[in-house]
Amino acid sequence: MGAGLIVVALVLKVFLFDVAQVMHNGMAPTLLRGERVLINKRATPEIGSIAVCRHPTEDGWVVARVAATGGMTVDSFGNELRIDGKLIPFTRNGKTFFRNTDNDLEGTVIWGDEYFGTEPHQIFMKEGGRHLVRETEVHEGELYLLGDFRAYMGQDSRAYRVVDASTCRGTIVFRISPVDGLEPPLAHRYFELIR
Repeated sequence: MGAGLIVVALVLKVFLFDVAQVMHNGMAPTLLRGERVLINKRATPEIGSIAVCRHPTEDGWVVARVAATGGMTVDSFGNELRIDGKLIPFTRNGKTFFRNTDNDLEGTVIWGDEYFGTEPHQIFMKEGGRHLVRETEVHEGELYLLGDFRAYMGQDSRAYRVVDASTCRGTIVFRISPVDGLEPPLAHRYFELIR
């Protein structure tokens, strides 16, 4: 029976799922550096999903939320994000203290729900913060990726522009193990679906 379970686990890993460790805080508060996550290798990245794709200019992988796909445009004006010219709703839920272990910077950030894709997702912003998205037209076969920690530049398409959708490894769907770093109600749990 043990051998059968090993075979099933190997088949799932090879064809359906992969496990990875988050390597930066660009997706905070959704994902934190050091968390172990499950990647659905069969999922096609779509608006609102968290894609894992090959970095377009460096060796390695990028992890961020799909904000725009082929034929769409994305930009920002002040503290408002726009996709195809439509303002993306943001509901401010409160403030929290966050220490970014990537660069040892800490301080208070605003958190709330942003609404694009099939479900709302939480993001971090600085007080009076800006998304800093240059107007970008996304061509067929490309994705514009945006991290949920908008004050943290360098980990999404704002730094490296679009990515080739064919290089994507899948989408992150499940948190296996969390790390500390967020206070309730934002704190993460073991075995948690990701949205």
